[in-house]
Amino acid sequence: MSFRRELRALRYIQKGDVLRLKSYIRRHRHLQLDQPLPSGQSLLHTACLMPDNACALLLLRKGADPLQCDAAGNNALHVAAQEMEKGEWRVYTDLCVPILKHCPQAIDVPNKQGTTPRQILRRAEDLMERHMIEKESSPEAYTNPSSKETTEWREKLLAESMDEYQELYGQYDDDDYVDSVPETESFESWADRIYREYHARNCRYDNTSVKTKVVTLQDTSRLVGERRYQERKEQMERELHQAKSDRYHRKCQEVFGGAGTSHEAGSKHGTGNVEPTEKSCDMTDNDSAHNTDTRTGIRMLSYKDIPWPVQGGTAEQMARFIAAGADSSDITSYKRYLRAQRVTWHPDRFMQRCGARLLAKDRVRVLETVTSLSQELNRLAELAK
Repeated sequence: MSFRRELRALRYIQKGDVLRLKSYIRRHRHLQLDQPLPSGQSLLHTACLMPDNACALLLLRKGADPLQCDAAGNNALHVAAQEMEKGEWRVYTDLCVPILKHCPQAIDVPNKQGTTPRQILRRAEDLMERHMIEKESSPEAYTNPSSKETTEWREKLLAESMDEYQELYGQYDDDDYVDSVPETESFESWADRIYREYHARNCRYDNTSVKTKVVTLQDTSRLVGERRYQERKEQMERELHQAKSDRYHRKCQEVFGGAGTSHEAGSKHGTGNVEPTEKSCDMTDNDSAHNTDTRTGIRMLSYKDIPWPVQGGTAEQMARFIAAGADSSDITSYKRYLRAQRVTWHPDRFMQRCGARLLAKDRVRVLETVTSLSQELNRLAELAK
């Protein structure tokens, strides 16, 4: 059998913590106050052995039975009377009298030895009388005549103070140390309360679900719109890049005669004197017509006529644009594409094709840009290894 709750109440009694004991009894209505502990005594027996009688009085008020006997057959009045017999005279007024008021028949209940509390109290009374006689006959009593009166006065004062303490002890009945235990509700009240709570929770859940669905639909529509916008944006960027790449290769075809593509068409152009095609003639504007040499009829190239990958850009920007024209995940084709571009923009090869057609005023600028672009392409080829 488990004594967990009773043993915890026993610890409070041994510490003399009456407030915690009172709160513990209030919170545990099913605590068995008369349950014999492993030592053979009940909680009331242990409280009667303590110097402070507050816990014993509390147990009496909470319904502890003074007639409950321990292993030796002693009830609570036996224990209190035995303490009085040991010289604790105040136990009579503090504990024996309240027990007798609560249960008068306890005074004549014998224990296993056949001794009743009445007999123990008589012996204690005789001992107290002898003690008082010895105290009065002692030399101290003659030297101090007022000692007897002082003793009697102190005993009366102690009795009055204990009576007042007992009267005021109930002032903690309505304390707020612990939450009060709610009254027992009927089954109908409990069922109605559970139904209301369940209905309120379901309504709140349904409202939350509707709001969540609306928010989810809105978020889904927004995400779909953003995804479509992002797809259109990426498609436009790809189309723009493809148009720029096509224009770059077309201009390379016009100027270099097939160079700048993935393979060189007509690689044997020693001097670079390429006859203009019909398509190139159609795209020749008025400025290009002014750059034609009147003696040879060859079209002269200015800085703007060179098919730069990025017009007005730096060599690094041009190299990045050229590298974006092939899939870098396919290493073989990517290296082959960079090799063709390095050959196209190699300074010596460029001079072979276009050196004789460069305008004198732009010659230095064109060669510097070609050299820088060739170096950037060589760097990208090294990184691709």
